[in-house]
Amino acid sequence: MSKILCIDFGTKRIGLSIPIRSIAFGLETVDYNHLIATIDKYIKNKYIDTLVIGHPLKSDKSLFPIEKDIIKFINFLKKKYPKLIIKRIDERFSSKIANYFLINSFLKKKKRKKILDQISAILLLQDFLSNSSFTI
Repeated sequence: MSKILCIDFGTKRIGLSIPIRSIAFGLETVDYNHLIATIDKYIKNKYIDTLVIGHPLKSDKSLFPIEKDIIKFINFLKKKYPKLIIKRIDERFSSKIANYFLINSFLKKKKRKKILDQISAILLLQDFLSNSSFTI
């Protein structure tokens, strides 16, 4: 049984989500500077064995510049945790969909900004769960 953590990677804030049965739920939004410590905590406590990380493609399938940072992050994790499974998922429009959802909610702008990345991570993970053969 896989224990999955999904990451919506950003250079300021990172949204995290987890599956409960076959439904994605927001876990938390972490500051970029605390991401490694947060992942360390989940791995050391055996909460995760698989990471799902967004693949930032533009509509023409070219990559956003943040992909360089994501690749560095993935390479770091592969060295530190060689048994960790890392999967990528197309994240086109996930932030726009999340933002649209939040704008139409009753949340104030400050609260929307805080959970935008978490909602994006939920969308990514739900897409991954719906289109993969992983057992949760």
